[in-house]
Amino acid sequence: MVGCGGPVEQGGPTGADGSKPEAGAGGVIFVGFDGSPPLVEALREGKIQGLVLQNPRRMGYLGVKTLIDHLEGRAVEPEVATGETLATPENMDDPEVAELLNPPKIDHGSDASLAGQKQKRWRVMVIPKGTTHEFWQTIHFGAKTAADEMDAEILWKGPQKEDDRQQQIELVQNAIALGVDGIVLAPLDARALVGPVEQAVARGIPVVIIDSALNSDTPVSYVATDNYNGGVLAARRMGALMGGKGRAILLRYAVGSASTEQREQGFLDTMASEFPEVEFVSKDQYAGATAATALEKSQQLVTRYRGQADAIFAPNESSTFGMLRALEGAGMLKSGAP
Repeated sequence: MVGCGGPVEQGGPTGADGSKPEAGAGGVIFVGFDGSPPLVEALREGKIQGLVLQNPRRMGYLGVKTLIDHLEGRAVEPEVATGETLATPENMDDPEVAELLNPPKIDHGSDASLAGQKQKRWRVMVIPKGTTHEFWQTIHFGAKTAADEMDAEILWKGPQKEDDRQQQIELVQNAIALGVDGIVLAPLDARALVGPVEQAVARGIPVVIIDSALNSDTPVSYVATDNYNGGVLAARRMGALMGGKGRAILLRYAVGSASTEQREQGFLDTMASEFPEVEFVSKDQYAGATAATALEKSQQLVTRYRGQADAIFAPNESSTFGMLRALEGAGMLKSGAP
């Protein structure tokens, strides 16, 4: 990175004349998680060197399908993996990667009415973590596709922000009061949503968890990315590009978010075991629930550690976007795809 101010300590790379370059000289190595049009554009321009992609369409589809399979008496797996893929400037035009970088989406305004009698055999409430990230629009697309195939209707309701635990709790309670046939939930917090989910199950309403784990054994199934492995993929990309040496920053997402905590742990474990000469100058700062809070925290980190870090990892869409904008504003990104 023009460095995210001091020189690299011993063990870092040397220039052609044997001198030690400033950390991050030539632009920061930046690896993120999830895709949106600005992130995909930055990947193509070589400003981002890697994006770990989930398959939200498949996650939404299998979340609803697994729930309806259970409602109709078919056996379901307790855990269903939806896959994770590393996209790079080099492979982003491969058909299977390109499909993940440009997934179908649906407007959240549809499927939002809680009024009226159900029109199909099954009525399912789908409750995402939030409604601002494009990731959830693709989850929504997959969920509706499954519902349309299986004689079901979905009610789609989520918090405006991904830190509004109380609103998500109230949405689960609303689903119970409505007497829906089942709930598909992406819990904001692995602990805070346990009580409402167990209340739903006690009332005979089965729950499938998607995206982020819940500390309870009452849900029917857990449908998600292998988030730990997503962190592993990010670490291997970053560590290789760093040549196994230098300084790095991890910008965490939010306390209590099981999915991103698993990514962060997979990333840190892999960096420690496979790239032990990489030193972290910061790994305890949190981006927060929105791109705005992520930008603010990223700007603070960029200012504080300018010239002291060679690489950065951000573990979800909003933290990646916020850091991208901060690095762009500071003129610290690489440019030009390989």
